Amino acid sequence: MNTPPAPSHASLPTAQGLSDLPRDELVRYGRQLGLELDPDLPTGSLVASIRTRQELLIELERDALLDIVVWARRPVRRSASKEELAREIARIERTNYNSLPLRGLVALARLRGLPASPNENAHDVIDRLKKAEGLLKRFIRKRRQWVTSLMTKLIAGAEEPDEGDYQFLPEEGSELTRVTLKQQIEQHGIVGGIASRLRGAADDYIKVKLDEIEQRIDAKLLEIDQRLAEWRDREVANRLKILRITLVFSALVAAISLGYKWLADRTLPGPIKDSPPAAVAPNSAESTPTNR
Repeated sequence: MNTPPAPSHASLPTAQGLSDLPRDELVRYGRQLGLELDPDLPTGSLVASIRTRQELLIELERDALLDIVVWARRPVRRSASKEELAREIARIERTNYNSLPLRGLVALARLRGLPASPNENAHDVIDRLKKAEGLLKRFIRKRRQWVTSLMTKLIAGAEEPDEGDYQFLPEEGSELTRVTLKQQIEQHGIVGGIASRLRGAADDYIKVKLDEIEQRIDAKLLEIDQRLAEWRDREVANRLKILRITLVFSALVAAISLGYKWLADRTLPGPIKDSPPAAVAPNSAESTPTNR
């Protein structure tokens, strides 16, 4: 693959420049490069993770990154920098790794935090990439593939559209752009050619923006699911805590009641019983006959 000279990586933000960024900007920038960052991490940890990713981009071959974007058919220019390529690679959700060359597989695995070496077998790297995917991501991808297949059949018919050869986006101010516009004007006229050109540029722009919006929506949905799971766990823990307190309080009241009853039976005197009336002795004067 013939490529123009790689752009200099001096434009990458330095550690001092990253330290001056707000935390939310650091998290957003790191996620654009494909990192999964926790917003609660300290600023030093965020900067260290981003610098590690920048050093990895400098180490990786640019042709390997181009292989990945061509395989995923992401719209980029041939002269795109490594950081721009990394941002497009971070949006890739395609999993048909069999058509990706080995150097692209190794670069993709390393960008996703997996160990990989050019000396390894391609099938081993593919298995490692597939195992690294989470269950939720697989479900979202399968759902999206099903919806895409259904919409394609409804709009374009039963035949699958031919993707054709990949074409890089035209360079700004290049001769290719002017020739293409000239050919469109020759075929469709001035108004039709310019309208077609603008429509194509608008379609590319809308496609990129829709991908960004879809990625943000997926990230928000994942964040909402995590928050709901945390709230459910917290609610269950609170209810269990209230139940334990209620049971302990009930057992304590029962124990106090039993202890008070036992203590009352042992210490308090019983009810005073009435003694039977004493027998009255007969009167001796009445019992002895009178001597007359």
